[in-house]
Amino acid sequence: MNYEGLTEEELMKRYQGGDLDALGAMAILLLPKLAAIARGRFSDKNLADEALQEFWIKIINKADSFKHDSKVLTWAYQIVNNTYLDLIRRESKRSYLYDDISNLDESAAKKSSFAEATTNEITIKSALLKIPKDQADAVALVWLDGYSIEDSAKLLGIPANTVKSRISRGKAALALQLSELDPRMGNQKHA
Repeated sequence: MNYEGLTEEELMKRYQGGDLDALGAMAILLLPKLAAIARGRFSDKNLADEALQEFWIKIINKADSFKHDSKVLTWAYQIVNNTYLDLIRRESKRSYLYDDISNLDESAAKKSSFAEATTNEITIKSALLKIPKDQADAVALVWLDGYSIEDSAKLLGIPANTVKSRISRGKAALALQLSELDPRMGNQKHA
């Protein structure tokens, strides 16, 4: 069957109706977008690949819950974002400051730069988990994923001005969270 020219929504409807080949056609449309999100959110390539797999598995498993009241990409983004937050929570329990340390050049400058960048990434992602979800979604789409305000609005299914407002409130909430975090330890200061 030829799926050329069909939208993600039309492909989802066919997949929900039992057409398994429509899933492959939908994957061709969605996976590059999901891969870009995974690469934007995770600096570690292996973690980005793992995230992409988890994103896709959850989307397939939840396909029956898609109600056709939004775009498939908007619905998929919500699954991706929730999966991302789950992965960050799981990864924050691991000590992945040391994951690829054996692959690093032995120079002290590279080790220091790697540790600082990783610590900063963990600190920012920890702070994102502590601000309201609607604000974190908007901030993550624009700052982490590199989407424009307009594209973020489409993905979230809200007006562009609402995205701007959520980013503004999210920046303030992040600043507060980051001021309370000890960037060397990634946890609350004990004053």
